[in-house]
Amino acid sequence: MKTSKHEIEKAKWIKNIKEFNESGLTVREWCKTKGITHGSYYYWLKVIKEEALIKAGTLAVTGQTQFVEVKPTIATDVKLKASNQGTCAILRSNGNEIEIINGADPNTLELILNFIEK
Repeated sequence: MKTSKHEIEKAKWIKNIKEFNESGLTVREWCKTKGITHGSYYYWLKVIKEEALIKAGTLAVTGQTQFVEVKPTIATDVKLKASNQGTCAILRSNGNEIEIINGADPNTLELILNFIEK
């Protein structure tokens, strides 16, 4: 199966964004060291987030991007649950709740958890 140019670029940028998150630099500083424009960084960050949301089924069919601020706290309640509905975990923090279904896409989970970490 052939991988599209978009998928190859996306995979490269997922690694780049992870590297940036671990760098401790500002976006402009990191981009300068890599010879990348900060516009490219923000473009791919948006593309990756939107595709992750679409994959998770949370982006409106209209294509309108909607954001919600998630502020995790130290006292996050993680409840593992054996359920006949296929739920493997529910993460609760500050009145927000994320339900993880058995068989959830690992890449999407990684993106969401990395996003919540920030």
